Amino acid sequence: MAAFRLQRPSLVNSMSTNMQDYIELLTAEQHVQLDKLRESARAGVPPRVRGEVWMYLLGVMSSDKTSEMTLLKALRTAYQELPSDLPSDLASMIMQSALAHHTRRFENPTYESLISTLTSEPAGGGYAWGERLSVPGPPRRPAASPNLMAGSNAAPPPMSLDDGTMAFRAKSAGTFLIPAPTAPPTRHAYLSMLEEVLGKYWHGVGCKPSRVEIEAEMDEVDADVAIGPRARWPEGVGPQPVDWVYLVTPFVCCFSRPISVYYAFDKLAAKLKTFPPLPSRLGTMLGLFRAAIPELHAYFEDEQVPMTAVAMSWMTTLLAREMWLGDVLRLWDSYFAAEDMFALHCYVCVAVLLTCKETLEELDGSEAKLMLLDLPPLDVDRVCGRLLQDAANLKVQFTLPGPVEDEYE
Repeated sequence: MAAFRLQRPSLVNSMSTNMQDYIELLTAEQHVQLDKLRESARAGVPPRVRGEVWMYLLGVMSSDKTSEMTLLKALRTAYQELPSDLPSDLASMIMQSALAHHTRRFENPTYESLISTLTSEPAGGGYAWGERLSVPGPPRRPAASPNLMAGSNAAPPPMSLDDGTMAFRAKSAGTFLIPAPTAPPTRHAYLSMLEEVLGKYWHGVGCKPSRVEIEAEMDEVDADVAIGPRARWPEGVGPQPVDWVYLVTPFVCCFSRPISVYYAFDKLAAKLKTFPPLPSRLGTMLGLFRAAIPELHAYFEDEQVPMTAVAMSWMTTLLAREMWLGDVLRLWDSYFAAEDMFALHCYVCVAVLLTCKETLEELDGSEAKLMLLDLPPLDVDRVCGRLLQDAANLKVQFTLPGPVEDEYE
């Protein structure tokens, strides 16, 4: 790591300067300047303060700091009062998805250099876990990593907001002391956190039917028939349970307590509910793709690439399922700071296709689909910045289209 830092002094200096800007914004006595926080976040947030910055950008925390302790107490009380049990079929689906995603994103040997740097902010700069380092040589298939086996039976962290990300602050010689997660979560800790967070979310958003609804339904059937809880998921509204694992995991990278993960995910889910209905999202993104990259669009038609399926995954998980976690975290910095997150996401999706265009044109339809549903790791410092710049350029050149009839069915 020392050699790496010596080769990139400008990066270390910029990170240090950037960190000081965030310290000044977040340690304001009475009011956090959200406009300046958004402006800074568009260029990327240092891992050490990312969790707290996201809490303000998502609206979990109020910019009025005079009422902060009252708000934190209310959030903690509300969280503790929520049950965390899930229907068995839903719990089984979530655990299966979580196991596969943990293996894919946390136990990949390509993360070995990442896992070896288990501090949130190494002295003199460097990277936190979640910020991928370049690894020479060809990529390898996911496999269990010995670095993650120790402590796999450890209990999940206790429920508290006092995790150093928003409730607990301290200043020491001008340094902002915010401990972020210091290592990738073990399988047990990851599954336990998701089970608690998503169980409480399931109850918190009112998916469980009320007593009146259950009694009304029982009146219509034989009283001896057992009536189980029914989840209510209106078509095109909010993230569906199949996507929860992917949308929650980036928050697990930023917070060490389930309560923080819960409130961040809850706010993100609320933002997703303001997006257009899913058919409209797909039509908008595919229409922009056709207008911006007609050659690749025509190639996909010839190769019968199922872009509707790809676009559906990209639209519903904000690329959290397909991208490496370090890339997702950097991308979401800009998403949460954006005035129109949906429009930015559409442009970013097309920018991803533009970035991978040459490689995609060398693949057949099935290979292209596999690549688009499991994107290669990007250079966090360079390519993510370029993606966002390409997205900005596309916004200037192409008006976001309305829904169009797609031909990829």
